[in-house]
Amino acid sequence: MLVWISFLNTKITHFTQMVSGLLFLLLLGNMFSEVWSINHLIICENSVVQLKCGRGKKIHVRSADYGRHDSTTCSAGRPPSQLQNVSCSTLSSVVAHNCNRHRSCSITASNSVFGDPCPGTYKYLDVAYSCRCE
Repeated sequence: MLVWISFLNTKITHFTQMVSGLLFLLLLGNMFSEVWSINHLIICENSVVQLKCGRGKKIHVRSADYGRHDSTTCSAGRPPSQLQNVSCSTLSSVVAHNCNRHRSCSITASNSVFGDPCPGTYKYLDVAYSCRCE
């Protein structure tokens, strides 16, 4: 009888360890799937964009940066003088404030919304967000 109880205890312990390991892998998988499913948008100044998530998911803004970091992004038809300052931007919580926990939201990349971190420079909004189950 003692051998049977010991055998049964070993099987239960092994099963518990397997279940714990599987739960850990599921949690780890969810964490990585969220990291790898980041949407990245560039919105040129005075343009409007819609952030969207699928059914049952909500927007989680990771970052929003308004300004300019290079001379090529959103440069079509712009004079060189509006593209020279590539070291001007401001991190903004406006997008997160307006969009977090919504399924979709509309954002306008403009000085009236984000301020003007670099007068005379044509800017763009760089947004990174993910869609989370809530």
